Amino acid sequence: MRDRIPESPVALLALTEPGVRTALRLQTAMQGSVCYVPRRHRFALAMGSRGFARLKEVFPEVWGRHRRLVCVMATGIVVRLAAPLLDHKSRDPAVVVLDERGQYAVSLLSGHWGGANELARWVAELCGGRAVITTASDVQDKPAWDLAALRAGLEPESFDPLPRLARAVLEDEAVYLRDPENRLAPYLDSRLKLKLFDKEEVPAGISSGKEGAGVWVGEDFAPPGIQWLELRPRTLVVGIGCNRGTSAQEIVGLVESVFQEKRWSLKSIHHLASVDLKADEPGLREAAARLERPLLFYSRDSLKTVSVPNPSSIVLSHIGAPSVCEATALLSARSQALLIPKRKTLNATAAVARVASPS
Repeated sequence: MRDRIPESPVALLALTEPGVRTALRLQTAMQGSVCYVPRRHRFALAMGSRGFARLKEVFPEVWGRHRRLVCVMATGIVVRLAAPLLDHKSRDPAVVVLDERGQYAVSLLSGHWGGANELARWVAELCGGRAVITTASDVQDKPAWDLAALRAGLEPESFDPLPRLARAVLEDEAVYLRDPENRLAPYLDSRLKLKLFDKEEVPAGISSGKEGAGVWVGEDFAPPGIQWLELRPRTLVVGIGCNRGTSAQEIVGLVESVFQEKRWSLKSIHHLASVDLKADEPGLREAAARLERPLLFYSRDSLKTVSVPNPSSIVLSHIGAPSVCEATALLSARSQALLIPKRKTLNATAAVARVASPS
């Protein structure tokens, strides 16, 4: 039943003694979970729970530390505490509210993308209670696009089209689907009405601007005409070379221009890569943080073994290897060919390769 429970420690928060005892029972079944209780419950502290003085002071800390919260208390308390912390459904943690007796596990926040619906079902199963789920697709037993995307490892370019796509499903409306590499299709419900088309074909109804809804899977941006849910696979490695002191702004600007050249989304970046000599470059690390992607480093010796289309004698004289951006892109992607060879600004270089086995 629990086909997707996010891999992150659960935070269990409780206030009263009955609530704390319920939280402790859950903790035994939820590996790695952490109980947060008022300090007056010394029996719980003796069992490893973390004590707090005031819930409103510890709640923001727990919110930022955990991706899954189970709050054994009244729903109103949790609503008031969570309200000022809300950011976006793609970033807010999953929040489930449970009554002290474990009868009702309410999926309160981030039901699909954050996994609160599945968390509520899990909690209800452990307590012998009932999961309370109010998302329309679940209530009407209809498939959810965002849940399918999550299972397929695809990231929405924007969550804004989801209500339009949800309406299409709820009203049995046909939806255009462009999924040339079959990334999403294995996770889609067979009841969906789909208008399939391939990479080279754009249906007449779309080009004419006919009203409709569609799902576009790929690194590139969808054509205008209808409201698309664009889903991005993380498939591209960006190799980066830079001079000492290069700013994050210059590096990010270079990456943006490279991706604009191909009309690719930055959300399709799997990670950035560079030589280990640049591991302490603040601008490079800040650029990775701005792009919200990992940054991996490779030794000069490993780069020497990579054949690149644009080796540089200057780079060789400075670091002992003939390439940084092209070599790290190919090496890190485990690829034999570049999608985009070296592009450069005054102080930075970038190249792009597609990962052999994207995760």
